[in-house]
Amino acid sequence: VLLKGAKHPEDGARITSFVIKDDEIFFNMESGRAVPIHVAILRIKNNLAPILGRKYKIGIRSLLLKDVRIELDEEFSVGVEVPIVEKIETKEGQTVITLKPLEESLLQKPILQRLISLIEEKEQRKRWGGKIEHWQKIKESRKKRIIFKDDPNVILERIGWISNIAPGQWFFTPPFTYIFRKFEEMLIDIVLKPLGFVEAIFPKMEPIEIGLKTGHLKGTPNQMVFASLPISYNIEEFEAWQDYVSIYGEADLEFLQKFVEPPKYYLCFAQCPPFYRFLSKTIFTDKHLPLKWFDRSGPSFRWEGAGGLRGIERLVEFHRVEIVWLGTPEQVIEIRNRLLERYEYFMDKALDLEWRWAWVTPWFLVHAGETEEMKEEIDINQPGTIDFEAYLPYKGDREDHRNWLEIGNISIHGAKYTKAFRIRHAAEKTLWTGCSGFGIERWVLAFLAQKGFERDSWPETVRKYIRDIPRGLEASNYPRPQYFDLKKLIERRVGIKEHGE
Repeated sequence: VLLKGAKHPEDGARITSFVIKDDEIFFNMESGRAVPIHVAILRIKNNLAPILGRKYKIGIRSLLLKDVRIELDEEFSVGVEVPIVEKIETKEGQTVITLKPLEESLLQKPILQRLISLIEEKEQRKRWGGKIEHWQKIKESRKKRIIFKDDPNVILERIGWISNIAPGQWFFTPPFTYIFRKFEEMLIDIVLKPLGFVEAIFPKMEPIEIGLKTGHLKGTPNQMVFASLPISYNIEEFEAWQDYVSIYGEADLEFLQKFVEPPKYYLCFAQCPPFYRFLSKTIFTDKHLPLKWFDRSGPSFRWEGAGGLRGIERLVEFHRVEIVWLGTPEQVIEIRNRLLERYEYFMDKALDLEWRWAWVTPWFLVHAGETEEMKEEIDINQPGTIDFEAYLPYKGDREDHRNWLEIGNISIHGAKYTKAFRIRHAAEKTLWTGCSGFGIERWVLAFLAQKGFERDSWPETVRKYIRDIPRGLEASNYPRPQYFDLKKLIERRVGIKEHGE
């Protein structure tokens, strides 16, 4: 029983001694990797319980695993902060993990395998260099003539086209909204429609379980915005809260926590996860593939840290066109390559941007076994990500890596998500997914940073789409009086006519 599944006896489990005392049985045990100790003790229970029942008419009430020591033949330099771990020690080429007592409810889960895997993963991540991804430039445009060096973030706010309402959140007035939507329209017309992508609408508040399956809940909890539901729909249960607000005229956030449940959702972090959840357990045949959709229905939310927020360059609430596709590996690679062709035309010809592409090896794909870091020659026809970056002249010299902004990316995930969500082919063919994110605010910023607000300096395609920008809000104190003249100058340059013209 304790050797089942083990090729060698040392990989199985064994009882080294046992003692019966009153109504308890104490086992001392050792185990190998093929039969972990918690699996071994459950096997003992399942085999012993019928015998005790038949012969003595008694059962096994509970199990408790105590004084567990896990010995690993390597010195690991990382720690693990979970309640079951008592301590981790390294010496003489070994790592010894001592656990706290484990109740039977925990023994039903592969806790020990997960613990060992986590330590190995964290050690690999540390050796990876602490980076989320490794960056290698693969393509770039020619250097473009610099005709503008001011910061569009500053100008847009001064002339009142955008207004900050909270950290990382901005109100877009009609002039900026018009330009914003036209960039979205250009992407769809020039890149997506020619390739047969069709629009869908994805939810923007996702259950915690989705983030658990995609890995975002584990990998990026520090950037996620979580959402809680009220404790009840019955307004009477909120009387104490209503009374407090009525008397004090303020919101005590600590008191408010009594009236909301723990978070069950998170606001859209990456738009594509609901796509995989929607397709979960779906079975495809060749005639159904490939699937090519895009979503532009609402904002995404990422906490960048208060120090990392700046204008429309780094936001908490931002907008993307998210492009997703599903197919065989050959189809997914072909679609990605066709998208790259259209993106290059869009960036280089339609917008006339100075851009570069970089192959990045995301840690989450390396750890999932979908790809590996490439040292020299780069093969992009495998799972991985290509980042699109644009030069921002207002930041400084183009040779400085910090003066470039990631404006989008395109990824092949391999089978990471089709496996996790059990998306299958009827003939058991491998299915892959891909996605691409077009961050509209950043594309507009990059364009204005390079081309400025002089309509005559914009490429023909942009002038064709952006024709009738509406006038910005004017009030006696909006924008600030010292920027009235700047507003008029910018609006005249982008083609907005004066009143009465």
